[in-house]
Amino acid sequence: MSPLTETKNMSRVRADEASRLKMQDSLRAAAESMETPNDTMLRLFNGALEVPMIKAGYDIGLFKILVASENSLSLNEIAEAVNAEPAFLGRILRYLAATRFITETGKDEFGANLTTQTLTDSAIEGSLHYIFDMAIPAYSALPDFLKQTNYSTPPGTQCAWQKSVNTELDWFPYYKQHPQQLSYFQKLMSVPRDGEWFDVVPFAQDAANVAPERALFVDVGGSIGHQSKRLRLKYPSLPGKVIVQDLPETVKVATPAKGVEFMAYDFFTPQPIHGARFYYMRTVLHDWDEENSVKILQNTAAAMGPDSQLLIDEMALPNKDVHWWSACLDLHMYTMLNALERTVEQWHDLLAKAGLKIVDIRTYASVMKNSIIVVERL
Repeated sequence: MSPLTETKNMSRVRADEASRLKMQDSLRAAAESMETPNDTMLRLFNGALEVPMIKAGYDIGLFKILVASENSLSLNEIAEAVNAEPAFLGRILRYLAATRFITETGKDEFGANLTTQTLTDSAIEGSLHYIFDMAIPAYSALPDFLKQTNYSTPPGTQCAWQKSVNTELDWFPYYKQHPQQLSYFQKLMSVPRDGEWFDVVPFAQDAANVAPERALFVDVGGSIGHQSKRLRLKYPSLPGKVIVQDLPETVKVATPAKGVEFMAYDFFTPQPIHGARFYYMRTVLHDWDEENSVKILQNTAAAMGPDSQLLIDEMALPNKDVHWWSACLDLHMYTMLNALERTVEQWHDLLAKAGLKIVDIRTYASVMKNSIIVVERL
């Protein structure tokens, strides 16, 4: 077996979230502590180039070609496969190898590594297109938007993203008209996070007495049903209905799954499913400001029965020592939607405005603070 094949067959060594992220942050901090001013400038320079170069790799099918080969390929072989000029392609390949997205195995020879394999995942590819086509232009518009708003939270849904695409529409109505970009967002939403929310919800116990004709699990704003399908696979014998709700253009492209129903629904309108055992919202409310979030929650609260619970699957951030990725995502939500990632205090305040209360917060990712916030009516 060649060294390249051995590398391809290796599994990533994955410690638990806290240990892994602590080690990563420690290594980054150690490297940055040794930087000269020129090093810092070059790090920022390179950070701006990585995504465009990976996008170029996707455009020519580079990563799939390397992963499909049992052995490393010569520059000329790759150039012929992607119809590129060898001399210029070599410059791109050397950059991608230097930044560890592919491996340089010899003079003008390149192969795949574990990161290359990750880049062939369709969910990662879609996420990269989301970053390149949608997020980066919005980030470029952000500094001027911050000046324009005097570094404050503007009213409604005004955001930097609107400036980047020159629209007054909100995010979701706009991308309803741009299905290709919307598909990139849906791919991003399908990337698994660290931790497993099933681990903190005892469905086998809490749903055992649900009648077969009753709604067991209503996945509000559930996109194409990733989590509902996983729930049915994990607990195939659970009684009751599992229903995914999202906008018509989303549910119509969802792949059918046994035991999962799809329903076109706008969560700014009254919830049509009354008395479900569980309503579930995964990264829904972080897309919306306070006013709109209260409207969404009030529609759900009005449909809840005596034993209904709302499971909110989002970050529940502490007031200090927030991880850099959580802080990054918070500002991403501001940039794209004038929304936010909420602290525990902010969750209590928001839910009370909708006539709801938190009965438990079950954190399943200890660093990112991804949690199931268990909510009942006041």
